[in-house]
Amino acid sequence: MIRMSRRAALSGTLATSLLATPRLRAQGKPEKLVYIGDNQGGWKRALVEEVAPAFEKETGIRIEFTLLPTDAWRTRLKAEMGARSTGVDIAQWSPQMGGWMAPHLVDHEEVLAKIQQRDPQFNWDDFLAGTKKAAAYDGRLIGIPYRITTGILHYQRPIFERAGVSQPPQTFAEFLEVAQKVNGPPDRYAVGIMGKQGSGTYTSFASWLYSAGGQLVDFKTGEVFINQTKAVEALRFYAEMMAKHKVVVPEATTWEYDEIIGGGQRDRYAMAQTFAPYGSLINDPTVSKTAGNWAWAIVPGHTDIEQSRTWIDGHFLSVPRYAKNPDWSIEFIRMACSQRWQRRSMERGNAPPRGSVLRDSDMAAKYGWSPVAAKAIETGVPTPSHPVFDSLELTLRPAISQCLIGERTAQQALDEVAADWRRTLRRAGVGR
Repeated sequence: MIRMSRRAALSGTLATSLLATPRLRAQGKPEKLVYIGDNQGGWKRALVEEVAPAFEKETGIRIEFTLLPTDAWRTRLKAEMGARSTGVDIAQWSPQMGGWMAPHLVDHEEVLAKIQQRDPQFNWDDFLAGTKKAAAYDGRLIGIPYRITTGILHYQRPIFERAGVSQPPQTFAEFLEVAQKVNGPPDRYAVGIMGKQGSGTYTSFASWLYSAGGQLVDFKTGEVFINQTKAVEALRFYAEMMAKHKVVVPEATTWEYDEIIGGGQRDRYAMAQTFAPYGSLINDPTVSKTAGNWAWAIVPGHTDIEQSRTWIDGHFLSVPRYAKNPDWSIEFIRMACSQRWQRRSMERGNAPPRGSVLRDSDMAAKYGWSPVAAKAIETGVPTPSHPVFDSLELTLRPAISQCLIGERTAQQALDEVAADWRRTLRRAGVGR
């Protein structure tokens, strides 16, 4: 844990004295605030090891973290919120949870107003547009972004240069052309994907879907788009890279998160569309044989780079309606999401939602991927937050897997998905 002097703790965004805030003084001071979140990855290290101790030093209030595996975290929050429990002061959630979390969270436009009143330098305009979309449900802001992830193109520049490729591919056709030039089986293939049927399936395919102009579904009307022409074209292109053109690492059908990182570190592929922050791990000289080779770009568009669209996901901090100490919860969120602590969190493995941090010249020089991620996030498409998407996404996974191994055509697979989605949406009362 990094220790800070009182002068440092009161500098920058902490300059506004917490105890001088009338609402906080009137509310009284609890012994602790309870935070419930997930325990995946190391991106919360600054939050747990530095922000929380600094908050306790400044206020005397301890942050009690309950960090759980993904399924247990979601189950715990569903139970706590469903019971209207007063035992949660700060809830961490991700976009796919937004639909069922929203009724239990306070209006965060009001939270934001309180934060800005206490700290005029908080600067909501600094948060990238895509992060704000992802933090809202049905037009209502329900959280403050803490971490934002997105898909970008990671590629080994020296391999491109040896193949006579001077820039990253701008279109699908260029991507395939480059892939065929740099493909070098059996040691190194052109492309790495997260091809295992699981939670990584959607993010591995979604950039191709959105860049082709495809859509999933309209959750207001129930209209299904997943088997329309643009979506079919996207899946056909994505699947044929493996099934027809053989430019994808063969074992990628067993790959998820750790494997896409490890594959890049072991030089199993020349390029991949995957999580932007993975660039730090793939390019880490202490563990990667390809360190120093990597460069980053936004994903290609279908026929023009201006069509480039990717998925965005992340984690948000919120105050439940039933929290006993909402103003103190807001104060912790203000501190955690301030520019100062967001910058520090990036140094400890987070992917912050603030444009000023991701585009910072020192951060760009150190990490490389960060300004590319900022550009992608601005126009990115948040993971759907409607409660029924959990069921829809489970149906999409095997369809994509079947196409990757050549068992079904894209049209056959997505027609079946669309029929299943219509039944599921009707049962859920969505649309007609």
